[in-house]
Amino acid sequence: MKLFSIRSLLLLGFVLLSAQSAPAADNKPAFDWTGPYVGLHLGGGWANGDTNSFPLPNAETFGILPAGWSQQSSGVIGGLQAGYNYQMGCWVAGVETDFSGSGISGTKTVSPILRNDSTPLPGGGALTSREAIDWFGTLRLRLGYTVTDSLLFYGTGGLAYGNVSTSANTDLRPLLPIDYPSSVSRTTVGWAAGAGVEYAFSKCWTLRVEYLYIDMGSRSAVANPNMVLDPATRVGYKWQLTDNIVSLGVNFKF
Repeated sequence: MKLFSIRSLLLLGFVLLSAQSAPAADNKPAFDWTGPYVGLHLGGGWANGDTNSFPLPNAETFGILPAGWSQQSSGVIGGLQAGYNYQMGCWVAGVETDFSGSGISGTKTVSPILRNDSTPLPGGGALTSREAIDWFGTLRLRLGYTVTDSLLFYGTGGLAYGNVSTSANTDLRPLLPIDYPSSVSRTTVGWAAGAGVEYAFSKCWTLRVEYLYIDMGSRSAVANPNMVLDPATRVGYKWQLTDNIVSLGVNFKF
């Protein structure tokens, strides 16, 4: 009888310990998004560029029509990011800054050039343009919602800046041995907006996929002829550039 009681007590103690330890294993601490983080990202981008040319002082004096054309640019991007998140229940708010090197570039040639009567210039001539993003960065706010403790969907938006190189040329050859080249390379400021999903796969590491739309604004220049046959004629150019970025990133949370 005593042996039975001891066995019963041992069995009861084992059951109680198992009942207490099982919930502890199941109720592991949830991932806390609050805190600073740093990380790396790699991806690609495709840009939409619009170029417009304006014969000066006017189309009638110059003898050709204004023109406008679009081009596609693409390339690889990669860089660093850092930020801070603050979690409020299921919501996560934060701020992030990033910097990327860029190989996004593209060129386009349009021919023939049209005269004032909308007929082709004898010999055709050509309008060419090139646009490239050398590097860019952003400073953005983020607001997200945790579908699970470790899965965050978020939207983001804020300031964008970057060095954009643009060039264009109005080439009247072979009719005339003259063209009107111009190039501009400078840092411009615009805006960025996008969305992403981020997953915490350990206590300190997260993996994310992000899309950004970036508007780099416009820039303009006036080109003089490379050979002064008629010093009164010039060509004005205006470039507009927007960019789409998709990147894969990894973050370390402190």
